[in-house]
Amino acid sequence: KALKVITLEGSTDAPAEAKAYAEKITAIPEDQLPRDKSGLPIFDQMLIGVGLDGHVGSLYPDKPEVLEEKELVLPVVKPSSSSITLTLPLIKASKEVVVASAGKSEKYPEGKAVAMKRALQGSETPSSFPASALAEGATWLLDEGAAAQLKL
Repeated sequence: KALKVITLEGSTDAPAEAKAYAEKITAIPEDQLPRDKSGLPIFDQMLIGVGLDGHVGSLYPDKPEVLEEKELVLPVVKPSSSSITLTLPLIKASKEVVVASAGKSEKYPEGKAVAMKRALQGSETPSSFPASALAEGATWLLDEGAAAQLKL
């Protein structure tokens, strides 16, 4: 199979970037990018990182974007920067979702151990901790530090 790369336009206009990216996704023919029963594109794989606060992509806790179900791509406008993000339904529609978490630093000596426990074994909701929406159905690749607090 050929690799299809979808690129950003490169502007700082997050709403325009999100619209253009969604248009590029939907323009891919179904024989190259199948759709599920509801019309969501089914990517072969999504490789997702996760933040200490449980954000995935640019889907942050307690923000309305986390609960979006109609759009494929959303603008995320913040005072310091803007970005775009794929929505949880689009991420979860993939044939395979891989969530990766590793590393620690002086600032975060425990790494992401607490976050991984909250995502995988906590009582979180997607709204309070977006990574929890991927707890079931995804493959989680964690280093020893990130897995340190999990009950195996």
